Parts: sequence; structure tokens; C-alpha cells
Amino acid sequence: QDKCLKKISSGLYTFQTYLGYIQETFSSEKQNIESLYYSTEHLARTIRQMVINPDEVIIPDSATQESLRAKLKSDKTWIEKITTHLILRDFTSFMEKTVRAVRYLKNTRSFSV
Repeated sequence: QDKCLKKISSGLYTFQTYLGYIQETFSSEKQNIESLYYSTEHLARTIRQMVINPDEVIIPDSATQESLRAKLKSDKTWIEKITTHLILRDFTSFMEKTVRAVRYLKNTRSFSV
């Protein structure tokens, strides 16, 4: 259970970096992306607090985040659109798995949400 929650929280913190990139490049849906970014941050923080030792949750530091954003940037609009699409598709998949995991943990006696 604890290992699962650590993985979920770490994954959410990692996706925040990707969502930050989308926020910078996908200006037509700025409000929706901003809402998704902050909701993801809140969920990551909430799940991190449920972990026995929250310090074990891996949170990318600002240097890692900037490095990743720099690698994602492109001069070609088409590549940015494809990158955005892939990030959102992977985020959706991650969240579907997260919901299943949380539902499973909730149905066990040792977990309460």
C-alpha cells in the first residue's frame, strides 16, 4: 500500500513538469490546463501526506524540471502539438491506473480515503 502511494505521488509530481510545459505551449486552453496543473499538484500533495514517510516520495527538483522542459521544446509547431497530445494521453492512462489502484486500496480494510 505504502509503495503504491509513493509511486502514485511521485508520478503526479513528474507529470506536473509535463503539464507546466503544456501550459506554456498550449495557450488556447490556458485556463483548463492551469486547473489541471493545480488539481494534480493538490492530489500529489494529498497522497504524499498519506505515505508513512513522505520524504521518500520523489519530487523532481527545479533543475530537473527545467532540463526536461528544454528537451521538450521545439521550433516546429507540429512537434509541439504531437508532444502535447502524447503527454495528455500518457497522463490520462496514468490517472486511469491511479483510480484503479486507489479503488483497490480503498476496498482493502487497511486503507481509508
